[in-house]
Amino acid sequence: MRKRIKIIVPVATSIWNEPTLREIEKYKDSETSLDIINLQKGPESIEGSYDEVWSAIFTLQEVEKAAKEGYDGIIIYCYGDPALRAAKEAVEIPVVGLGEASAIFALLLGHKFGILTVGPPESDAGAYLMDNLKMYELDHKCVDVLSIGVPVVDLKEGDEKERSLVIELGRGLIEKGADVIILGCGSILGVAEAASCELGIPVIIPAAAALKMCEAMISMGVAQSKKGFYPPAAKKRIM
Repeated sequence: MRKRIKIIVPVATSIWNEPTLREIEKYKDSETSLDIINLQKGPESIEGSYDEVWSAIFTLQEVEKAAKEGYDGIIIYCYGDPALRAAKEAVEIPVVGLGEASAIFALLLGHKFGILTVGPPESDAGAYLMDNLKMYELDHKCVDVLSIGVPVVDLKEGDEKERSLVIELGRGLIEKGADVIILGCGSILGVAEAASCELGIPVIIPAAAALKMCEAMISMGVAQSKKGFYPPAAKKRIM
């Protein structure tokens, strides 16, 4: 079954487009085609609530545009899931966010998970992601959210330092009861397999989880319920 999926990177820089597409292409079905875009306006990276709010309206506009362009599904490529709920209300096709998808996927593999995110340890990234889990009613399944201490814009694909940090902090999450670890940023790339082998538990790549869920929804002919995500009333919008 042919599937056209639009990947929206909700930041105003194209630096993640190529590595993101290269990563996600590894997991797609042969009949899936992927297109990727970034925002023209918005934050350079999303590392907390301020960045998320700044990104949300521009992300939502791209979601609505993708639906009009005839795509079969949409992935919002950020672990913080900016504009995800609004996007599910706005369009009829499946919309999947990295954070929600990877948390649900993790619970197919274990009882408790931990999240390794990015940004300075003193930032509010952990609280921000926990707030999302509370909204999804999954916070009780998360043992902790820890930061590897690297800003998003400084991440490097397959970086040895990042791999070592993921392993070191992953051990701490396992001690707290995690039997699955989620990489809490779509730009932590090229370290999951090595970390999983070292830690002995699954390490979830959020891009892979989001893609496979989006593909499954398209193949099954289902999308978000319009009873749960009620369509917005038709209103004149002043932009």
